[in-house]
Amino acid sequence: MSITEFKFSTEVEAADISNAINKNYGYVMTEFLELQRGWLFRAYSVFKDLDKYLILMNLIDKTFKSYSEYLIKYNFDEFYSVKEYELKKFNIVHVAKELSMSKETARRKIIEMEKNGLIIKNKKAVLMQRRGYNLQKPTESIIHISKFMSILSKLLKKNKVVNNEITTKDFETLIKKNFTQCWSYFLSFQIEYLTGFKKEFFGDYETLSIWAMIVYNQNLFFNKKINKNSDSIVSEKYFKMLTFLEESLGLNAMTISDLTGIPRPTVLRKLNKLIKTKWISKDKKGLYRMMPSEKNYKDLNVLRLKNVNKLSYMVSKIYNTARFIKT
Repeated sequence: MSITEFKFSTEVEAADISNAINKNYGYVMTEFLELQRGWLFRAYSVFKDLDKYLILMNLIDKTFKSYSEYLIKYNFDEFYSVKEYELKKFNIVHVAKELSMSKETARRKIIEMEKNGLIIKNKKAVLMQRRGYNLQKPTESIIHISKFMSILSKLLKKNKVVNNEITTKDFETLIKKNFTQCWSYFLSFQIEYLTGFKKEFFGDYETLSIWAMIVYNQNLFFNKKINKNSDSIVSEKYFKMLTFLEESLGLNAMTISDLTGIPRPTVLRKLNKLIKTKWISKDKKGLYRMMPSEKNYKDLNVLRLKNVNKLSYMVSKIYNTARFIKT
């Protein structure tokens, strides 16, 4: 990977990325859903509790943002070699609000984290212990986001947004080299992205994860049906065709449980909730697929467009933080 002087004239604009994504929505969505599928599975496996995991992510993100304020930057190995980190600010009310959960739930989860030795609170400071941040050590996630960014770079080059494609390995290197900075961009996006769905539609992260797996499966089926033509279908049309796909091989509860890591009884309970709120349907074979009401579709589409902008902003920040031009 060759590094040259950073030039503002080469800065990647979020609006250009958003435009490229919307013109090639099927191409990007398939890769993005694969990224989310893996991240949610790994997240749930840590505590078997997505609320607690998102609290941990929120605290780590706050730490990274505090470092940025003081121009402090750690690479991947440096960050995970330190015994403990002091949180600059710690407010349960703020954590609860940012993650769209009750103050009581946030307090209970944080107390559990204290009992497990993940964080230590005293009168002077709140200290995050190595065991806590090691639980979310994103070795696999960095590989997956790097692969997604590399695939996206091909699209951006095709649309003349960037001059060169960037390999997965190059993205891995730059993210690890600028870890606290780059990973903060990803965590901020991920927290806001998931919390948006929870707050607007599903009420909890587990229901979201189950619904997302059904969407992931339907997208795979849709892409097989239309073959390579999905790359050229623009955003609005692709999403509507995917959502109201008449013929789709759904998933059964056991498969959803295996793919999400969530126990089958919980999956069944959440599936019934999704049916009642008109997000999914169940066929005679006991298979579940995405089939929202017209109102749910319209509301979802509004959030989807906002999320494209958020994704584009995150991608642009990582590109521009890299501060290199591949020659």
